[in-house]
Amino acid sequence: MSNENEDRKITTNELLANYSHAIQSGLDNGTAYIKSFNVLNETQDTQELLSAAVKLTSFQLDTDFVTFPHKFSDEDIQLVFLERLLTLSGIENELVISNPEHVQKLLCKFSELGDKTFTFSRSSKNPDGFFFGPTMMNRPLFYVNLKAKELMFHGSSLIEYFVVDLEGIKTDEIKSALQVMVKAAQILKESFGFKIDFNVLDSVNGEFYAFASGDLPDSIMDELFVKSAENHFILMSAQNGGASLTLDDKTEVTVYDAGDASRPKWGATIHDQDQKESWLCLLLDYPFIKEWYLRNQKQLEILSNQFIFG
Repeated sequence: MSNENEDRKITTNELLANYSHAIQSGLDNGTAYIKSFNVLNETQDTQELLSAAVKLTSFQLDTDFVTFPHKFSDEDIQLVFLERLLTLSGIENELVISNPEHVQKLLCKFSELGDKTFTFSRSSKNPDGFFFGPTMMNRPLFYVNLKAKELMFHGSSLIEYFVVDLEGIKTDEIKSALQVMVKAAQILKESFGFKIDFNVLDSVNGEFYAFASGDLPDSIMDELFVKSAENHFILMSAQNGGASLTLDDKTEVTVYDAGDASRPKWGATIHDQDQKESWLCLLLDYPFIKEWYLRNQKQLEILSNQFIFG
């Protein structure tokens, strides 16, 4: 009897029933995907928007019996979420998807940056994490993980792209694009409790921008003194062997050692009346500081999360 059970072959009726069940299961999976996708596209509630984006990221749409040849990638989902988040928050037409006629690999544009396109790419270290940056360039401007609720800006890439690559474009236009990203990060922080690292875009007074080298040779400070004088600004001595520079509109930049003799920790702080001047904006606003920074970038670089961006 036992051998008969082991040798029993599936009947035609059972084969067809299993096939029908597999097809239906694949269709049900597609229906669940469409339900979340419609929420992503149509909801007016930001909480529902985030929930739908998280569900759709890494969603296994295809099954063994049902495949969908045309589908949006996980990178596209991040971009649709970003555009809709800004729109629902009253920030319209400042970042728009530029090729909606394409099903795969959506691109976006900032209203102030002309035809330059941007997109998301998946992190090789975390399948839930994505980098946002200019198309066809290795410039990850920020990293976002909707599931873990975190967003981190990459200081080095932000400076390389907006200060170096876009040299010649009006500063106000560059700042407008930067402000769109800052606004998006602020919305994620205030509405969903995201952990945000603004890095070189942090404009809060007193934010300490730590330099990569830790210690700072006297020659670098001497160079800043000379460049400041050439541009009719006076670099004054400050505490801990540092120096303070008062710029336009009483904006004050202080470069100093926040560490001790055994472990120096050089960096800078910015104070301005409206708390709008970040380190990146400082480089855009004052060419002589930009030149000083880029000339000594190895020592002055503002470090970002090394695990994420390293």
